[in-house]
Amino acid sequence: MTKNEYNAMSDVDLLAYVKQHPEDKEAFYAYVDRKRATSNAVPMTLEQAEIELQRRINQQQ
Repeated sequence: MTKNEYNAMSDVDLLAYVKQHPEDKEAFYAYVDRKRATSNAVPMTLEQAEIELQRRINQQQ
């Protein structure tokens, strides 16, 4: 498959393809790149992470 074909797949279809074809590294990297592009991860220190975790726990209570 080509990169254009991976880009045409939905996230669900691409993940299924990656699971069925673990030897296809290009497909795996296309999936990881896609997920990273849509990630809302923010770099932070350990202290900031602990504060954020506590804030989220308090919100759930």
